[in-house]
Amino acid sequence: MNRRETSRPQRKRSRYKQRRRVNFRVAVCGMAPDNEHGHQPSKRRKVRESCKICRAKKTRCDGQRPVCSPCVAKGAACEYDDMTVPVSSNTLADIEARLQHLERQSAAPWQSPRNAAEDQGRENDSTFADNPTTQFLSDMTQVASLQSSASLDHASIQRRSGACLVETDTSSMVVPRRATADDLIDCYERFVYPLFPILHLPSFGASYMCLWEPERPGPWETLAMEATFYATLNIVFALGCINNSNVEPHLKLRTAESFYRRARTLMPLDALDSPSLEVVQYLLLTTHYLSFTKYSHRCGNTLAVAIRVSQTLGLHVDKESSSKSQLRREMSRRVWHLCITMERLLSSLFGWRALTQLDGKVPLPSAIDDEYLLEDGDGVQPPARPSLLDSFIATIKIFDVFHRAPDINDGYFARALCLPELAQVLQLNEELDQIDASLPAHLRSDNHDKPSTRRGRALSLQAVAVKIRILHTRLVLLRPNMLATARRTILAPAFDAPPSRAEATLGIEVSTICVQAALSAIDLLHENLQSCCRIFSSTAVYVTLSAATVIIASTLVPELGVSLEDGAGPHGQAVANAFQVLDEHRWQIEGAPRARGQLGRFLETVNKEKRRQSGVDHDLSAILGPNATDVEFGAEGTFDEIDFSNPLWNFQLWDLV
Repeated sequence: MNRRETSRPQRKRSRYKQRRRVNFRVAVCGMAPDNEHGHQPSKRRKVRESCKICRAKKTRCDGQRPVCSPCVAKGAACEYDDMTVPVSSNTLADIEARLQHLERQSAAPWQSPRNAAEDQGRENDSTFADNPTTQFLSDMTQVASLQSSASLDHASIQRRSGACLVETDTSSMVVPRRATADDLIDCYERFVYPLFPILHLPSFGASYMCLWEPERPGPWETLAMEATFYATLNIVFALGCINNSNVEPHLKLRTAESFYRRARTLMPLDALDSPSLEVVQYLLLTTHYLSFTKYSHRCGNTLAVAIRVSQTLGLHVDKESSSKSQLRREMSRRVWHLCITMERLLSSLFGWRALTQLDGKVPLPSAIDDEYLLEDGDGVQPPARPSLLDSFIATIKIFDVFHRAPDINDGYFARALCLPELAQVLQLNEELDQIDASLPAHLRSDNHDKPSTRRGRALSLQAVAVKIRILHTRLVLLRPNMLATARRTILAPAFDAPPSRAEATLGIEVSTICVQAALSAIDLLHENLQSCCRIFSSTAVYVTLSAATVIIASTLVPELGVSLEDGAGPHGQAVANAFQVLDEHRWQIEGAPRARGQLGRFLETVNKEKRRQSGVDHDLSAILGPNATDVEFGAEGTFDEIDFSNPLWNFQLWDLV
């Protein structure tokens, strides 16, 4: 036996030892630093083993995993003889030593949240913090799949996707410990999925279970698909964390952001070279997560990318209509309508004009729950079982009403609405009444009395969400006239031409409906704070802010008869409740504390104007609540875009220019 033949077994053992050490480091350290924070490239190493094809053809192999460069160039299936590599005693001893080190770390005392935050910048870019109450961050991460871990490398590796090579940092393909991961996914399924059914839960759950069952092959055909799943999983973790009552409030946003950062590492911009339905789902979930954060521009831009990828896939022309798979057909339609609906929702929040049109080419998704959609054949929803898709279909119709009123909202409230505009507002408001009246019984919020089952709680959550969306759209339609009326009441003698009698009468009627909608919205959101199906979202914060400003501004219009002087009255109590709702959102929505401060200054501005008119000072402490001196509290966030520094009748709520 020559020297070349005798050295090969030793090369295999060294390669195996190196690979096992790398994987163990990933398992112990968990979250690798983001590439953007100085990930150092690995040193050039000697080739320990050639792949089967290069060895058979006696060509030079660079040993790149999972596919070597010669096989990439030839498009060949690259394979290595990993299973034949013996395990050395040194490797086993090394693993045992590292296990003992991990056990000592687990037994070490917990850091306080403050110390963890101080150590954050020194250790890595992760925003995980230690939590002695819930042990949420103990044993931070482990290798998600033993099968996939066998091919992980500490450095980024390349994957073949058609003709494109995309960098994927496989060291980020890790998840929290099983109990924590299960809890976060459960929170997502209970509190997030019913509001935006972006994923097909059975398919997602099956892929997730593969992480914990090494004997089951994963469903991913390429590393690109696997990376997309891990990125999606981390965004699901982030959304579950925000809605998880087991996580201490002050840690929710910080912990959720760490999952978001890891997802970004797994899905770089180059990954969009391989568009897929799963990529669109990931982008929609990311959009939803960003709506909780201060990244308002990033939220809108991510949604725009999701819409563009959807169009690349042909979702906007129902390209999957001829598919034999009911599952593929229905999910394509659902995802496209989610793109449109989320764009219209964000447009209503930020004052953007929705650019994507619904031309009727894509039918509405069927009201069939995920578990009844089939790959072969056509599943049906059981007649006696209400579908969780009913609320989404109702939401599509609700925001279609908003989309048909762009001209009304373009002018905001810098001017009073003319008679044709007022008539259109009332007509669209009537359409909302019809949608509300046609809702099935399980989507009517007054039909749910403390549901006892998991599904009953999901339906109750959806009923409240649909009601909030109706009231939100109603306020978007009616609020411009209400604030224009308040403006005209004070400045009409000097600046505005007097309205006709018909315009004045109709304007007061519209304002009255608007004030009533504002009262209903705040009452619903305040009551929901005590519910087991609590809704935390940027929409809830916006509706609270919008409704409260309507009630406060209505005190400037004598014809409406609204007064805040009696804190126990319906209007004064509603404004006080609005401050409580914003207080409750301060740990889930980054901009909520700032919004509370803005609302407090808005109330003081209107009170100053009333004092100028009447000469009477009004005590606001009963309305502002216990945090009356805390109106400046909070970090910058989404709601910084509200410009309350200008007079009431000039500011534009969501002017992002």
